[in-house]
Amino acid sequence: MLRRAAVPLLLLAAACSGGKDATGPVPVASVSVSAAATSIAIGATTTVTATTRDANGNVLTGRTISFTSGATGVATVSSSGTVTGVAAGAAVITATSEGKSGTVVITVAASAASCDGVQPLTLTNGQVQQLTGGSRTTLCVSGGTSGAEYALIPVNTSASRLSETVSLAAANTSVATGLPAAASLMAAQVLGLADPSLVASAQAVEGHMPRDYAFEATLRAQTSGLRAAALLRARASGITRTPRAAVVGLTGSTPPAIGSIVTLNASVNSACGPTSTPRPSRVVAVSNSAIIVEDTLRPAGGFTATDYQNVAATFDTLVFALDTTSFGAPADIDQNGRIVLFFTPAVNALTAKSSTSVIEGFFYERDLYPHTANASVGVDCPTSNEAEMFYLPVVDPNQVYNGFFTSKSTLVSDVIGTTIHEFQHLINASRRFYVTTALVNDEEDWLNEAMSHLAQEILYLHVAGLTPKSDLTFATSTATGTRLAAMQSYESDNLFDFSSYLSTVETSTAYAPTDPQVELTTRGAACALLRYALDQSPNAPETYLRALVNATTEGIPNFNTVFSSVGGLAGALRGAAVANFTDDAVGVTGTYTYPTWNYRDWLPHFTANSSKYPLTSRALPGGSNVTIALVPGGSSVVRFRVAGGATGAIAVTFSGAGGADAVDLMLVRTQ
Repeated sequence: MLRRAAVPLLLLAAACSGGKDATGPVPVASVSVSAAATSIAIGATTTVTATTRDANGNVLTGRTISFTSGATGVATVSSSGTVTGVAAGAAVITATSEGKSGTVVITVAASAASCDGVQPLTLTNGQVQQLTGGSRTTLCVSGGTSGAEYALIPVNTSASRLSETVSLAAANTSVATGLPAAASLMAAQVLGLADPSLVASAQAVEGHMPRDYAFEATLRAQTSGLRAAALLRARASGITRTPRAAVVGLTGSTPPAIGSIVTLNASVNSACGPTSTPRPSRVVAVSNSAIIVEDTLRPAGGFTATDYQNVAATFDTLVFALDTTSFGAPADIDQNGRIVLFFTPAVNALTAKSSTSVIEGFFYERDLYPHTANASVGVDCPTSNEAEMFYLPVVDPNQVYNGFFTSKSTLVSDVIGTTIHEFQHLINASRRFYVTTALVNDEEDWLNEAMSHLAQEILYLHVAGLTPKSDLTFATSTATGTRLAAMQSYESDNLFDFSSYLSTVETSTAYAPTDPQVELTTRGAACALLRYALDQSPNAPETYLRALVNATTEGIPNFNTVFSSVGGLAGALRGAAVANFTDDAVGVTGTYTYPTWNYRDWLPHFTANSSKYPLTSRALPGGSNVTIALVPGGSSVVRFRVAGGATGAIAVTFSGAGGADAVDLMLVRTQ
């Protein structure tokens, strides 16, 4: 019994003697961190203390502890735990011992600016000024004789893909009381989109589900690696591209006869093999711009020959005409002057009956690749159909595959909307492959998608009989049955996506580095930014759209070159960020407006509260500190009031990889 009692006594002695036993020190199981003060001013210090414990919660002493700061631009920490404030913001201080860590957050607050001896800025109502020089760090603004209200709009214009932080400390200001007036609104129920829980795409009005953009991204990922590898090989070999290297393709230069059978690969599991899904298909219509082919395995009750001929005629007069006018002609690799529209239940089968999104059709870049690599495209693709083509669903009235394509009239509308979007992608890729003599890559996803969504808008305006730069309100753009139907089918998803973006402007961007997939905010932001740049540029829109397609660069460099007249991407971001807040509300004109759309009138129709514009703002009363983290392309709206006869003072500090140079500050007087 004495031997049994000795074991716990020995363990207790080991614990009381500092955690040692015969085998060595007890390991550290946890680290907790505390701070003498968790909020300090810039230049001030505080001390953090770390406590190590074993698995039983006993304090361990004499252990080596290291300290690190997660944001050295905000606060630094010494080896002994002394934290020094560097810039306004928050920094995570981590203490580590024997592989275990604990953290504490230290907030660094800026001291308010002093305007002693500084001439304050005086703006008139509606005036916008980009801050420069000392006003970027010490902003002094006058309240005039009877008081004034302002909006300070920081914009992260960095192309580095890194977030930046802006911190503001205010003195002698108060909360802004006036709100920009929203235009009068019609009932949101007219469009049927008042409840955002009902839709993630405006096409849900007619019972359609949101489009599956993730699938489109998957197809693009399959081909982008092949394309990039081929470009690397070509550049390493010093190859000079030969433009318009043709392939035999589906038909060669002669359109196939109606009723003839051709075999097309319907596989989407891999871009260029090793397997394919051959589908015997019948040519059902031929027009000036289209060859329509129907899979022989389609369900009963589908389109008739007359239906298909009408689809072909509509493609000629709407899709082909509008897209080629705006973006240029496709390369026509098979030299028959036509696009293949392949209607196949293989597309229907891609959407499960229980799916919450639908695949309405697609362009597959794989089909622009030749079976054998040539001087234009250095990719061997034995499973390519070697034709400019789209894959489209068939009518499925008995819901063999799902319930999404039962109506002929609805599918016709879907086909027009899908092909106007996908045809831009086809034109863009084919011209970069076969027409541009330089060795260039695909356009970056964000700009490529912006152009395709803009193609939908171009179609809407044409069908609705409207023109750009008309400051379109809800009432005007849905005034007739034709306009309402066109809005529902082609444009309202763009407006919905932009509305979603405006509610998250600090954390969303128009130029995400990868395809946004289901992140519709990026598509909404990118399309609106492109429309803004077009409307603010002096020449016809197609001048710039064709220049984007025919460029030898991609993404931001391409945008900067084509839209140099508006200051490139940075200039467009600044102007659009201000316009998000001021257009149709503050009384500004020109640069700080969206000439085509009256968003303040339109966007509340996508919210349950039909009087609410989705853009929100921050308040900056005196004595407050506001810290804002902005993704690249992100912006914010900070509002404040200065009393009559007073001068408001705001200290501004920047932190992040780009520092002050990455963030532009725009000041607007709103009242």
